[in-house]
Amino acid sequence: MNKKFIKTLLIAFVLIIFMIINPYKIIVVRGESMFPTYKNGDILLGTKDRNYQKGDIVVLKNDFDETIIKRISYMPRETYYTVSRIVAHDCISEMVDKTTYENIKHNSNSKYVIAMKDKVPLNQYFITGDNKNNSDDSRRFGSIEKEKILYKIIK
Repeated sequence: MNKKFIKTLLIAFVLIIFMIINPYKIIVVRGESMFPTYKNGDILLGTKDRNYQKGDIVVLKNDFDETIIKRISYMPRETYYTVSRIVAHDCISEMVDKTTYENIKHNSNSKYVIAMKDKVPLNQYFITGDNKNNSDDSRRFGSIEKEKILYKIIK
């Protein structure tokens, strides 16, 4: 064997090892759920960092085995508040702060308004898209387990 072949083989071996242990992943945004932060087609860099903070943008697999990108809105054991209104046979839910929740809970006697308080379970995260009107997220499917998070987006 000649030296050029051995050198090429060694470089290929190093590249394969690097690809296997590489903690980074290139992510392509699909959809509009993170608009205006990210747009459809944007290219992002993710890392396998498991130290998550509120506000981090993460990549995970949903129940349909689709890769989705969302923001961590609430951490484990944090309390969050939602208000749901029934309008023309549709239920419209929105996240609210504690003060709004208290006002609606104590001042609304309508059977068409429901104010709820909940807590994120241990080792789970409540994730939402930045485009609140066009995002399938924890407001519908609930909090997600830490193990489902694949990458954290590097800013």
